[in-house]
Amino acid sequence: MKRIWAFFASVKLTVGLAAIICVVAAYGSIAAVRHPEFYGALDRLVLFPWLFRSGFTYLNLTLWLYALIMLTTLFAINTAVCTVDKIYNIVKTKLPIQSFYPQIVHVGFLVAILGHLAGSVWGFKTYGNVLIKGAVAPVPRMEGLSMRLDGLETSQTPNGELTSVKTRITLIKDSKEILTDDIGINSPLLYKGAAFYHAGQGLTPTGIALEADGVKFETAFYAKFKTRAGAEYTLGEIFPDFRLDEKGNPYSASKEFVNPHVEIIPAGAKKKSPSSRTYLDMSRPGNSVTIDGRAIRLAGYVETEYVSLNIAKDPGIRLIISGSAILVIGMLLLLFLRGERTELMAQEKFS
Repeated sequence: MKRIWAFFASVKLTVGLAAIICVVAAYGSIAAVRHPEFYGALDRLVLFPWLFRSGFTYLNLTLWLYALIMLTTLFAINTAVCTVDKIYNIVKTKLPIQSFYPQIVHVGFLVAILGHLAGSVWGFKTYGNVLIKGAVAPVPRMEGLSMRLDGLETSQTPNGELTSVKTRITLIKDSKEILTDDIGINSPLLYKGAAFYHAGQGLTPTGIALEADGVKFETAFYAKFKTRAGAEYTLGEIFPDFRLDEKGNPYSASKEFVNPHVEIIPAGAKKKSPSSRTYLDMSRPGNSVTIDGRAIRLAGYVETEYVSLNIAKDPGIRLIISGSAILVIGMLLLLFLRGERTELMAQEKFS
């Protein structure tokens, strides 16, 4: 046991591991430049689950990652053993408090490493989460948590390049609004280790404008609407590439919006056969259908703002921040408060 402890407490081991880690990391940097597509995609995944699931399939590109993880683990063990060893000697020989300063740096490093480990094992990343203004959608992999887009403000250059964005998001937990904040460029919304990033924005059709009985009005898809005369209808299923089969039943020949139609169902029409229902051509304004002698015309489209969010949760982020802060504090203490006298006293005690 003493030999094992002495091995991991060795300064020579520290120097050797540091040198090998630098070489492996340098090789990894070159590999990342040569294979940007592979490592770019890998950057969007949580590291450890992917390595254990699929990493061996691409061993020629991932072997250095396995090596780096193993080396970093050994380096962390070496640091922990050295730190415990040094603290024991400092306490035993009653050295001044300044002698603890280097160990503060070591502790900060170890805490940050634990944070990275937690994020690489238990974190998650999801991309392209579309959120329509005013609509509530569940947050992936965070049970009971929902999000709502309240507003979107953007500014662009004359060339169309986005210069600033302010996406107002409200988080809802168990039907209660718990947080409302803005997302900016490189300024995510943070909640319990999860970061919400703005990835894109635009307009999406959420309904249509109709004209009936001489009045124009708007209605959402799949919603009920009523004309001025009191006739009630419902917008039913949308068929991107509308066709009718031999029995008169509607279907979509493809997912492409090449011949979009929407079903308009009069109130009380559930007992009618599918062939008696009416389908409005949505390909361009001006198209119309006649239902029970009433003309319903497509007057336009209702478009609503939407954003695309990337959501990442890193359960180790607090440890990373705390460890980094501890490390910086230790470095500052070493630089400004340790003093040469402490070094001389330490040399005398151990000589």
